[in-house]
Amino acid sequence: MGDQLEERIKFLSEVDVLEPLAPQELDRLAQRTPERSFQSGELVYIKGAAPGPLFLLLRGRIRLYAAAVGQELTLEVLQAGTIFGESSLTGHPHPENAQALEPARVGVLSLNAFWQLVRENPEVDARVMKLVVNRSCANRSRMMDIALKGVTARLASLILDLLQREGVITREGHYRILPRYTHEDLATMIGAKRVAVTRAFGALQELGGVHLQRRQIYVIDLSALKQVAAGV
Repeated sequence: MGDQLEERIKFLSEVDVLEPLAPQELDRLAQRTPERSFQSGELVYIKGAAPGPLFLLLRGRIRLYAAAVGQELTLEVLQAGTIFGESSLTGHPHPENAQALEPARVGVLSLNAFWQLVRENPEVDARVMKLVVNRSCANRSRMMDIALKGVTARLASLILDLLQREGVITREGHYRILPRYTHEDLATMIGAKRVAVTRAFGALQELGGVHLQRRQIYVIDLSALKQVAAGV
């Protein structure tokens, strides 16, 4: 039990909005934040579900998505070290589905515990507000891309975004996006059909901007990719 608590404290210390907390505050928070595990593909909550606790993503990745008439649109893929389900703070039902993309560990923070936390640590509240605004701006930008850009430009923009959040530099000096994404995955992230994404990938590869190997995306020419994303 002691080892589990220490591990949870470590994971909580890596959550972006909890960085201002002192070690003793993290210890108290860990003791009142139970943990749940989700398998790949399992839903954490569904769209329209009543507001509940906040969720702290300790390990794994979570996909936030909307679905209608057999189609899905991925709104965001969250990495470990952040919160989600923040719509509960407004008292409104969840506006999207949350699904584990891989085995995930999630801390469950009740609203009472959260409000007590921000009363004692106003900086946590400020960080949550900033996170919510940034997510709203990113979603608005993504919707504008879907409305105004062609599939190839949207795919280039998405790859640049994934590169910033999930990319590493290879020994050859190229960039590689660590998680593997199928064309179907990418299609749900830019509001397109899978076949259109396949064609768009072909166009980007012909330009020398990207290379796909075993579902791993490599960025070969960053400048070319930026030009396509900007519609130049």
